[in-house]
Amino acid sequence: MTESTMSTSSTPARPVSRGREIRTGLRDATPLALGALPFGLLFGAVGQQADLSLLDTMLMSALVNGGSAQMIATGLMASGTAWFLVVATCLVVNMRHVFYSAALSAKVRHLPTLWRAVLAYGMIDAIYVLAAKRYEDATGDRRGQQHWYVLAASVLMYVGWLSSTLIGYVFGKDVTSIDGLGLDFAIYATYIGLVVSCFTSKRAVAAGLMGGVLALALHRLPYQSGLFFATLAATVALALWEGRVRAEDGTPKSAEQEPTANG
Repeated sequence: MTESTMSTSSTPARPVSRGREIRTGLRDATPLALGALPFGLLFGAVGQQADLSLLDTMLMSALVNGGSAQMIATGLMASGTAWFLVVATCLVVNMRHVFYSAALSAKVRHLPTLWRAVLAYGMIDAIYVLAAKRYEDATGDRRGQQHWYVLAASVLMYVGWLSSTLIGYVFGKDVTSIDGLGLDFAIYATYIGLVVSCFTSKRAVAAGLMGGVLALALHRLPYQSGLFFATLAATVALALWEGRVRAEDGTPKSAEQEPTANG
């Protein structure tokens, strides 16, 4: 093998450009954004019927940026619940975001604080699914442009959420029955397709099945806390399983994460 051939074969793949990451992020987030529109419309209508002002409704969508938490908070506020109980309830509903942070923190550790804050703010369920898949596909490219992919997808989802909230508030009663039209099927179908594509090992399949079964078994727990406990149990089980496999193979965790000096 000639020197030039060896040099070519050992050259790492060229990282994807920023522009391509942005375009791909917008493309991948489009079906999720369309599927989320009915939820935004419904929340806008609920806010209007709960006698919230347009400003309050839009601020809630802009600052909370979480459909389930916003729906629950609006109902509690309309019933006169104390503000600290509303806040505590929303925190319980969104506890699953702790797992998102744990899963992606190593991927964005090299980014400036402002970048990490922006990405964290937009890290809703749909964006986490896209981000996890994108970073998994880019394994080995530690300093790539994947954060632009996540940012583009987040912005699209955010704009769609605010726009649909505004339309839902303005038209009010005309959209209160939209949840019965089945338009939300698109977002669930897209989630399923993205999640299934991540089942690349027996351990991933087992953890997914365990989490799904537990989530169904615990779905009657208040404030969607069953989802949190199901995810926690599946995560702990997977971590113990991987630790046992590494111990049997004699492979330290650091050896799997860090490249050797020779590449």
